[in-house]
Amino acid sequence: MEVGELIMRQTPYNWKVVPLCAEQLMDIDPKDVIPGNVFRLCDVYKSGGGYDKFPLICEKRTGRKTNPRQFVVQLYGCHLQCSYCYVTPSGIWNKPLVYTTDGLAKAFFTTRKLKSDHIDVFHLMGGSPALYIDHWPELIDRLGNEAVFHSDLLLTEGIYKKEVLEDIAKPNCLYAVNIKGVTSEDYKHNTNCEIDWNTFWFNMGSLMIFEVPFYITFTNPDMNHYEEFCDTLRKRYGARILEDSFVIKLIEYEATRCYDNERRCETSDRS
Repeated sequence: MEVGELIMRQTPYNWKVVPLCAEQLMDIDPKDVIPGNVFRLCDVYKSGGGYDKFPLICEKRTGRKTNPRQFVVQLYGCHLQCSYCYVTPSGIWNKPLVYTTDGLAKAFFTTRKLKSDHIDVFHLMGGSPALYIDHWPELIDRLGNEAVFHSDLLLTEGIYKKEVLEDIAKPNCLYAVNIKGVTSEDYKHNTNCEIDWNTFWFNMGSLMIFEVPFYITFTNPDMNHYEEFCDTLRKRYGARILEDSFVIKLIEYEATRCYDNERRCETSDRS
């Protein structure tokens, strides 16, 4: 490990956290908003248990039964421009607040103490939370075994480092690898961005090599090419790569509808 990298790891990281925006609050149950409107809880079974299968997968993989209500931290920034994103650009790019790693852990444990239903999943989301992956080990260590650390990998944020992947492959961690396109055209349609397949496949291979615990989700894939892509995954990594994988169908949120209406109004005002 280089000296500069060692110093970076020893220096507590300052996380950029975006407060909940007005559009998002239209879809969030007020009782799930943590006072201050920075953090929230999310019941992943709210839509009937099919949209997010994390609790079932976590229990199957680890034997640990988790509360479907997760503590959610929303990080600043994203390398994609998905038009369907319920976080909305305001929830990704608004002025962030800075929290140390200790500050995030304190917010989680304080919420856990105040709630009666044993909140135990810390969900670090975005935007693109893996833009911050180099600093995940610090947060995972600070949360300890009382929490299950959950976050999202898109495989296109940049090249994942070997030493970081080794540090995040912990028994109390489980990640969702979200594939946003099964062809270049599909990825472009869903994200408004081009895909670098070299980075995608390198990162997927690295996750397998370093035994990072993950499952795959597909967001709005082109079903005409979905099975062909799954066959490619099986040929590269074996059938188990798709164990617990599932397709996420898009849900129309009030947040995205409201944001689209505001954008149309702004465009109309300019013309």
